[in-house]
Amino acid sequence: MKRRLERILLFIGATWNVITAMLTIFSYNTWFSREGSKQLENAEMDTMIAGSQMINNISSIIFLFGLFTLIGAIVNYYLAIRLKDNEIQKGLLTWIGIWTVVQLGSMDIIGFVIYMFAFIFYLARNKAIKLSNKQLRSAVNN
Repeated sequence: MKRRLERILLFIGATWNVITAMLTIFSYNTWFSREGSKQLENAEMDTMIAGSQMINNISSIIFLFGLFTLIGAIVNYYLAIRLKDNEIQKGLLTWIGIWTVVQLGSMDIIGFVIYMFAFIFYLARNKAIKLSNKQLRSAVNN
């Protein structure tokens, strides 16, 4: 069985992850730093020092999250290319499941839905492949 639909869903999900990663790294991170600096302009010196340190730390976390999402997108592109037809790849199933949970945990609903559909279709095709292989074995044995 061809895994065209799963491959397409993985490409769409990876592209969505690249878009959200770039928005997180460049837009949201910049906006957060700029707005945080504005809020600290009229603060006392002690508050300004502690606040700027906190803004820098949170900005680093935002950047790391965007980088994590970008790396996940690259892995998904790679796996979509390496997806084999008529084979059950347990590692790929595990990865799609884990990445679906990561998408849900990060409240990326669009990414969650895309990867959830990829996971469901992958499971359904696995069942069809198992049944097909079982019928082939029984036909050969008879």
